[in-house]
Amino acid sequence: MEIDILTSKCSEKVLAHVRKRRGQEAVRWYVLTLPTAGGGRDKISPSKGLRAEILRRERRGEPLFDFFAPSYVEARKIGGKMVNTKRPLLYNYVFVHASEDEIFRLKRTLPLYNFLPRISDGEFSHYPYLSDQEMESLRWVASSYSNELPVYVPDSGRLLRGDRVRITSGPMVGMEAEVVIQPGGGHKDVMVRILDCMWVPLFEVRRGEYELIGLNTRGKHVYTHLDNDRISTGLHEALGRQRTSGDIREEDTLLAREVLAGYASLCPTTDVMRCKVYSMLLSAYKLLGEEDEFERLLSTVRGMLPLVNATQSRALLLVTLYGCTDSSLYQRLAHELVDPWQDDPSPKKSKTALIQRLCDYDRWFGHQG
Repeated sequence: MEIDILTSKCSEKVLAHVRKRRGQEAVRWYVLTLPTAGGGRDKISPSKGLRAEILRRERRGEPLFDFFAPSYVEARKIGGKMVNTKRPLLYNYVFVHASEDEIFRLKRTLPLYNFLPRISDGEFSHYPYLSDQEMESLRWVASSYSNELPVYVPDSGRLLRGDRVRITSGPMVGMEAEVVIQPGGGHKDVMVRILDCMWVPLFEVRRGEYELIGLNTRGKHVYTHLDNDRISTGLHEALGRQRTSGDIREEDTLLAREVLAGYASLCPTTDVMRCKVYSMLLSAYKLLGEEDEFERLLSTVRGMLPLVNATQSRALLLVTLYGCTDSSLYQRLAHELVDPWQDDPSPKKSKTALIQRLCDYDRWFGHQG
């Protein structure tokens, strides 16, 4: 009897030891801290040492590891101009994809990186970690802050007569002005009229010397063919195929090129028309993989978005931005505008289309609204 009890206790100890060893060898997303990183502007980033360690291991042919140190973009004034600089989103935390044993080996080189305190799980304890699914969600959310630039300077070629800007550098800094002459026709830069200053009829501003503060809403001309169900539906379905299969059909490419040929040179005169045009162009550039044009237009759309007052136009831009960028920020903002429409017993056709598109994007991206 005593022998059986001893054997049982030994077995339990062996199993506990095996379980502990497996836990120490399991590769997970562990949370590490770097106390010296702090929150000061001049403190080092917690990812700096890890990047150096990976480079050292690459040179020596040693096993590598993955890590994640989310960042955000901060606007700072340098040389009289606002510029974007990357800053750590979590100054003291970094996520390392490795085993406990591997991280302890890592600490021999980087002793300041520490685990968070152990947490108990019944009779066992372990260092805090994230599952792969939790890390995927964290990376998705953090990417919105990493990619979302706080300083937008719309391409001068997309400024329209009647738009309002604020001068950010030069002798007229702080003054508000109205665009009088757009680039083109021999004019490389934007010519503006300083408001409430009769003695300055025209003033030239270059990219980086102004910020957009108001859109022209006085235009009367309407492009009736902007409301084209064939094109808008076709672009949406093509984005879905691109997302789910990683490729697009020949007819999708032809449709995207048709959009660029028909709309890229249009000069919409109101914020509502701009939203419709830019929404189609963003989707077309995304489908064709024209990254430079996409990024330029994306910067313009981000800059004008806070100035769009028409709810449905703003919703159109947000849904399109979400569909083209998979940003958690735009997903949240789009749902805040679109979800209440589902309570309407008979929403307009255009609202119904946006409700469906938003639902489709959630499904294609694998997110819940």
